[in-house]
Amino acid sequence: MNLEDKIESKIERELDTMSWGKLFGWFVGICCIGLIMVAVSGVFSTVGTVATSPGRVISKTMQTANIIQSYEWFYDINASYQAKTGQIRQFKEFYSSETDKKEKSRLRIDMAAIQQMCRNLTEKYNANSQKMNKSVFKGWSLPDLLNQSTCE
Repeated sequence: MNLEDKIESKIERELDTMSWGKLFGWFVGICCIGLIMVAVSGVFSTVGTVATSPGRVISKTMQTANIIQSYEWFYDINASYQAKTGQIRQFKEFYSSETDKKEKSRLRIDMAAIQQMCRNLTEKYNANSQKMNKSVFKGWSLPDLLNQSTCE
């Protein structure tokens, strides 16, 4: 192999190395651009989700099924509350007229359970009464809030 062939083969190797280096550089550059595009797309997606949330909440709130369910829920909870306060009054009468200690103890335990159910009903009703997307559908004849002290 003469000097000219050696120089030519060295130049070819240098050119091959340079082209692989350029290809690698292009590959890295395209990958970086792709990652940047994915990141920017994620930011726009998040901003879009935040921007459209109020509209989706309003749309879901105004669905017929939600309106009917919310309306009926307030009436059902109020009726259960009224029933529990009636049971509490009745248990208080039974308790005051009872003379047997064991029966009095049983009545007190039962009454405490009913009182706790009544308190739970008032907490749920009052919480939903304060929610803008629920209280809109409460019937006009229902109270704004239930009084928890009537459960005692």
